[in-house]
Amino acid sequence: VVEARQAGERRTIPSGFEQTIPGTLVMFTLVVLLTRGVVALIVERKEGVLRRLASSPMTRAEIVLGKWAASLALGLVQIAVAMLIGTLAFGMDWGPDLPMVALVLAAWAAFVASLALVLAGLLGSEPQAVAVGVLSANVLAALGGCWWPIEVAPDWMQSLQLWLPTGWAMDAMHKLISFGAGPASALPHVLGMFAGALLLGGVGARLFRFK
Repeated sequence: VVEARQAGERRTIPSGFEQTIPGTLVMFTLVVLLTRGVVALIVERKEGVLRRLASSPMTRAEIVLGKWAASLALGLVQIAVAMLIGTLAFGMDWGPDLPMVALVLAAWAAFVASLALVLAGLLGSEPQAVAVGVLSANVLAALGGCWWPIEVAPDWMQSLQLWLPTGWAMDAMHKLISFGAGPASALPHVLGMFAGALLLGGVGARLFRFK
C-alpha cells in the first residue's frame, strides 16, 4: 500500500468550503455588529436608556465596557453557531489548529465590537447606521478576500488585503485551514486585531454619548 502525503505547506488556492465558510463567517460578523450592534446603541441613546444608566451607580467606564461586551458576545455567539453549522451541515474541516482558528475569530469579534462602538458614537440615526454598516462591510469584505480567494486577484489587491482588517482575518484563516502553516503564522494577525480592538475601544469610549 502506497500512502501519499503532501510535504510542507500547501500552496494551492483555497476553494470550496475552505474559502466560502470562513469568508461568509468573517463578513457576516462584520455586517451584524456594524448594523445590529450600532443600531441598538443609537436606539438606547434616543430612548433615554443610556441617560438612565448614567444616573445609576455604575461608572462611565463600566457602562461603556458593558456595551462593548454585549456586542462582543453577539459576535462570538454568531461565530460559534456558524462554525457548528459549517461543521455539521457541510463537513467543514477546520484544520489541525482549531484552537488558533477560534482565537483568530475571537480577536476578529473583539475588533469589530470596538469598531461598532466608534460608529455608534459618530452616527446619529438608525438609517445612517444601517447604510454605513452595510456599505463598509461589503467593501471591506470584497477587498479583504471574503468573496473570493485573494490569491486569484492582482498583486496590488493581494497587497491591499494585508492593510485591511478583513484581510488580516482571512489571511490568518487561510494560513491555518488551507495552507497548514501552523499556529505561529497567525500570531501577528491575532496580536494586530487585539491591538486594533484596544485602540478603537479607547476611541469609542471617548466618543460614547449618553444623549
